[in-house]
Amino acid sequence: MVDQRLSIPRYWRRMPQYYRLEGVQCVKCGRVYFPPRAVCECGSREFKPYPLPSTGKLINFTVLYSVPVEFEKMKPLIIGVVDLGGIKVVGQIVDCMDPEKLSPGIDVEVVFRMVKMDGTYGLINYGYKFRPINTC
Repeated sequence: MVDQRLSIPRYWRRMPQYYRLEGVQCVKCGRVYFPPRAVCECGSREFKPYPLPSTGKLINFTVLYSVPVEFEKMKPLIIGVVDLGGIKVVGQIVDCMDPEKLSPGIDVEVVFRMVKMDGTYGLINYGYKFRPINTC
């Protein structure tokens, strides 16, 4: 039986979002979307690539101490909402050994890291995460 959660072609199609944090901008009205979508709120279907900024502000975060098995080595897992120039993105906060030092409003930068490894097929998934700047 094939694992429906893992799809190598689907992962490769999403590489611009996972690897470059690339959204899309509507050619008609200029609205930006991340992740990309097929139809803009204005009704247009014409988009161009839009690279999101590499730095932003932490809006809020939570610390997870109970995590799925594949994330055990990353405990505690810190998940945050980051404002990247008006686009809000959810991602893992890394390189912070003391979550008590985090607070909403701190500056963060986008970093490229391993997200997880699929032990069954050996596929290593990489993507964006966020690292505090001058904190932790």
